[in-house]
Amino acid sequence: MILSRPLRGSLGFARNCYAFASGSSRSFLGWNSSQAGQHVQRYTLTKTMNAPPQQVYDVVSEISKYRDFIPYCEDSFVNKRNPIDGKPTEAGLRIGFRQYDEKYTCRIKCTRLIDDGVETYRVIADSITESLFRGLCTRWTIKPHPDRPHASKVELILSFEMRSRLYNSVSAIFASSVTELAMKAFDKRVFQLRRQALKASTLSKS
Repeated sequence: MILSRPLRGSLGFARNCYAFASGSSRSFLGWNSSQAGQHVQRYTLTKTMNAPPQQVYDVVSEISKYRDFIPYCEDSFVNKRNPIDGKPTEAGLRIGFRQYDEKYTCRIKCTRLIDDGVETYRVIADSITESLFRGLCTRWTIKPHPDRPHASKVELILSFEMRSRLYNSVSAIFASSVTELAMKAFDKRVFQLRRQALKASTLSKS
């Protein structure tokens, strides 16, 4: 597991976060680099998961199930789905922790593409909720592991900027821990579902 240091700079946030969702360098959530603040934080975490990319993608993209396994997730919901593949296009979470209770709705982009000859899955969530955050984006990239058959190389990028400079400074203390916590929760979920599927397959053959 690899966790990068936070990167600061609104230009990188505005370009990178939304560009992956749209294929262009349009601004993030409607505000461009000149409007964005100067305290964007970005955390990148990579991990190997012992499941094929399609299975990992199915877990990450089904946001309605997040409440079943994500710590502090009080509720998860899907408002809109793509009529072709059924993947969510608008979804959200309600997060509760001590006195904090906030509901976020996100624009979702789920894609399957070929990147340098490698089948790649991406799930990108851009918050469209007015909240403590000026901008909030998560991006998952899931690829076959180059050295381990039937395993996946998973990358999670969390980018955000809080409206308050004070909160933005404090958030740096716990943001990396939150990113790691989320990755561990997804890894555990993938493992559990894969174990259940293998057990069911074994029972059906006996």
